[in-house]
Amino acid sequence: MENARKVYRIGKKVALAGCVYKTFTHYVCDVWILSERSMEPTLCDGQVVLCCPSGRLNLTSLNRGDVVISRNPTHPAEHICKRIVGIPGDRVPAHYKGPETFVPAGQVWLEGDNAVLSKDSRTFGTVPLGLIRGRLVCRIWPVDFHQPKLHRSL
Repeated sequence: MENARKVYRIGKKVALAGCVYKTFTHYVCDVWILSERSMEPTLCDGQVVLCCPSGRLNLTSLNRGDVVISRNPTHPAEHICKRIVGIPGDRVPAHYKGPETFVPAGQVWLEGDNAVLSKDSRTFGTVPLGLIRGRLVCRIWPVDFHQPKLHRSL
C-alpha cells in the first residue's frame, strides 16, 4: 500500500512537471539546438537559439527577413530553421517551378541563407502558417557579443 502511494505521488509530480514544461515552451520561450547547415553563415550547426513560440506570437505579424522554426512540410516529425522571404500576396521567386505564382493567404515562403544546402520552399513550395513553431530571438550558444542580427531586411 505504501508503494502505491509513493508511485502515485511521483506520478503526480511528473504529470505536473510535464504540464509546466509544455505550457512554458508554448507560451513563454523555447530553446532549440540547430542541426542543419542551411542557414550558414548566419546560423551554424550545433548553435543553441532562443525562440518566441507560436502560442505567444501573432503569426500574421511575421515579416520578411524573420528567421523561424517550422515543421518540415514533407517530413512533419522534423523541424527546420529558415528565413521568411515571402508573405501572403508576394510574388513567388521566378526560379520556382511549382503551380503557385503568388504566396497564398495563410502561408509563407521560406528559404535558407545557404542556397546550395537548403531544402526549403524552392523544393516544397509555400509553408502554412500553422506549421510555424516560433520566431528566433537570439543565439545563446556559443556566446558572441558581436554576432550579426538574425533579422535581415529583404
